[in-house]
Amino acid sequence: MTRKFFLIRRFEPVGTTKRFSENGKDLSILAIPSDQVSFISAGAGEVNITFNNAGMYEDNALFVGDSIEKTNISIACQEGEEMNLIESMIGFMSKDDGRLVMRFDAVDNVSSFKQAIVQSSSDLVAKIKSQPTEMVSQKISSGDVANRFANIIGEINFGTRENKPFIDYNHQSMYPVDNTDIVAVVAAVIKNAGTGGAAYDISGGTGSVTTQTEATAAATGLGQICTQFAVNSFLDVPDVTIRDDYTMYFVIGDPGSGSSGNGFGVLFGDDAGETTGFSVIGNPDTFSMRHDGLIGDPFKIKTSSFQNGTSSYKFPDRSTQTGIGERQFCYVFVIRRDKDFNMYLYNHEGDLVAFVPAFTVTSTVRSKISEAKEQKQIKSKTYKSKEEVRSEQSNRKAQKQGYSTASSATGVTQTQAPKSKKTKVTEGAPGRTDGNLLIQQLGSAGSNVTDSFSLTLGRFGIIKRDTGDAFCSQLAQDLYALYKPTA
Repeated sequence: MTRKFFLIRRFEPVGTTKRFSENGKDLSILAIPSDQVSFISAGAGEVNITFNNAGMYEDNALFVGDSIEKTNISIACQEGEEMNLIESMIGFMSKDDGRLVMRFDAVDNVSSFKQAIVQSSSDLVAKIKSQPTEMVSQKISSGDVANRFANIIGEINFGTRENKPFIDYNHQSMYPVDNTDIVAVVAAVIKNAGTGGAAYDISGGTGSVTTQTEATAAATGLGQICTQFAVNSFLDVPDVTIRDDYTMYFVIGDPGSGSSGNGFGVLFGDDAGETTGFSVIGNPDTFSMRHDGLIGDPFKIKTSSFQNGTSSYKFPDRSTQTGIGERQFCYVFVIRRDKDFNMYLYNHEGDLVAFVPAFTVTSTVRSKISEAKEQKQIKSKTYKSKEEVRSEQSNRKAQKQGYSTASSATGVTQTQAPKSKKTKVTEGAPGRTDGNLLIQQLGSAGSNVTDSFSLTLGRFGIIKRDTGDAFCSQLAQDLYALYKPTA
């Protein structure tokens, strides 16, 4: 019998190739042979398929009680049609009728089976695990008895020594006396629990930043000790400079009703105001950032769209409800910059909610993603002939190289001399993603405190490497589970 395949497309590929996914939300395209199916199960409005021998590794050296979960995919379907969908898939796999691919495509919204729902990326989940889990707790393994807590900082398991943060200000390292002003009280310190050590402890700042140990949703928006930033206040951080790729994470509490619908403001930056991030007052649902040495406008991208295959996410929660479970109080964000200077933002559910293509001093004016989308748009249009399609592509290619094009009376496209050279990317160019990450302040950037952060902060950390999609997604979920208010 000819081999058949499941083909999953959740969204168009973003960034580098991904080979595994801990939570099933960051793989874009996946194909798995159907003869590797182990079993199929169902829940209300969902069918889950588990596969044998479809993981990352051939051999595993695991501790007692640990295991790596088998690869599985979940497909949304119409409630009440779960049995019919499973039966249809079994029939497809068992018949030698020349059909080879079972397609589930959330980009074109098509499926090989009428019972399946593929309207968005959330309708398809594809998990290829790489991290071992404890079979009893279903949590990421914390290692053997001798090294069980070696990679755990502030109740978060970072998995490996390489992924441990250089900077980590958390609920266990904050001054433990309620309502103590870190700025005003000399003895008050927020200790660094990361590998950078005590040299990066925080002991002063501007304005008033107080520790809140009696954490409730109504008072802080968090379920752990946190710091409350007054208006026009910030903490002084011993200079932290990170070159190239990195991973940053933070936990914000919003005890109000969605910060009146505004953004969260400037949470971090340097003394010169060049490094600044991550939000903009008056612009909700916006990821904005700039790095050291740059003076152009920071890049700004909306998280409420599905641009570049991301999930749509609105923040802050605009609800006026005040009860737990009625609105969001705890906000977790993970920012990742890869070696190519692409920028990524993940939310508390581990979803990629923003992607910013690299724009650096060595960048071309247009990204590869933009070019690929443009080519797809060209092919999707209806033309009178193939010659017109090729002509359109030729025109666009010439324009990219700085040439202008014109059609002659005979319909043949002619290329004219370039009008000007490509504009040089300078330090003042807007939207750049390169430059060093320089952190000297928490709660503001530079001397401008108008847009400063004025909520609660439960955790802030930086890892001096790109930890990848899967790790960032899992980290965001773990942080949310730890800091969300429960009472």
